[in-house]
Amino acid sequence: MPESDVLSPETVIPLEELRRRFQEPGLIVVNVLPRPAWEEDRIPGSISLPLAEIEKRAEHVLPARDQEIVVYCGGPT
Repeated sequence: MPESDVLSPETVIPLEELRRRFQEPGLIVVNVLPRPAWEEDRIPGSISLPLAEIEKRAEHVLPARDQEIVVYCGGPT
C-alpha cells in the first residue's frame, strides 16, 4: 500500500462523532482488533481487518478508496 494512501494518526474522530455518523452512506468502519475481540464486541456493520492482516488483505477487503474509512482500534471511550 503506498504511503500516500495512509492517513496520519492526527486524523482522529471522537467516539461520539462516530456514533452520530455511523449510518452515513459511504462511511466504512474497519475494526483492526484481533478477530476474537471483534466477534466479542463488534460494531454492527464494521469490517474485521486485524492489524496483523492489513498488508495482505486490505486491497481485497476494503471497498473503494474514495469512501471515508474510519479505523477502530478499541481505544478508551
